[in-house]
Amino acid sequence: MKFLIIVCLFLVLGCNNSNTKKNAPEVKSLNVENVKILAVQLSIKGMTCTGCEQTIQTGIASINGVKQVKANFKDGKAYVSFESGVADTIQMKEKITAAGYELATIQPIPLDTLRSKL
Repeated sequence: MKFLIIVCLFLVLGCNNSNTKKNAPEVKSLNVENVKILAVQLSIKGMTCTGCEQTIQTGIASINGVKQVKANFKDGKAYVSFESGVADTIQMKEKITAAGYELATIQPIPLDTLRSKL
C-alpha cells in the first residue's frame, strides 16, 4: 500500500511540474523552401540488362537524401535527383563501384530534363 501511495505522489508531482515548458528545448520546423534539389546524369559502364538497372537504382535509392533515381542500361545512364547537403555524388559513386560497375562521368542537369527521363 505504501508503494502505491509513493507511486501516486510521484505521478502527481511529476505532472504538476510547471517548469517543464520552460526547460523544454524549442522545436524549430524545417523550412521546405531552403531545401535545394539537384539533378545529375551519371554515365555508368558495365550495365547490360534490366537487372543491372535494378541494382543501380536500388543502391543509389538507399542513400539518404536521394529523391528519385532511374537507370537505363541501353544508354548506360542513371538519372538522379537528390537533396544538396544530404546526399552527394561521392556516395553515388561508392554505391556504383560496390555493385561492380564503373562511374564514367557525372553531369548536372536541369530538373525539367530529369522529369522527362523518369
